[in-house]
Amino acid sequence: MRVVSDKKPVRVTDRPAMGVMSRPVVAVTLDTDPIEALRLLTTHRIRHLVVLDANGLCAGVLSDRAIAAAWAVDPFGLGRQQAGQLLGGEHATLAHQATVGQVARFMKDHGVDAVAIVDDLGLPVGVVTAKDLIDVLAA
Repeated sequence: MRVVSDKKPVRVTDRPAMGVMSRPVVAVTLDTDPIEALRLLTTHRIRHLVVLDANGLCAGVLSDRAIAAAWAVDPFGLGRQQAGQLLGGEHATLAHQATVGQVARFMKDHGVDAVAIVDDLGLPVGVVTAKDLIDVLAA
């Protein structure tokens, strides 16, 4: 006996980003010292931190590469900077309704390798990284 399903398979790009994102969110505030941010990255064995503004809303994603680049420019000045100063110009955030395809296009279009996923209020609920996308494609 053969069972025939009328359900179409869901394309990977149409899957909800919330299903592939990393959580819990590890976050810092705009005024966090980059050395503290680096400590958190190392402690949690991650490469990205969500940066929160004064209202607790997502201001963007801080990568280990941004901290390394700031250190390379001025090794002794890293302690005089704040996490918010190291964020790129793009607020790498998408709404929780985003699909895997939308996240991948955002990353490609904006040259980022991580995107914070936020709820309707702008609060971070997770992060989708390039590694998360590779994992879902390789499954």
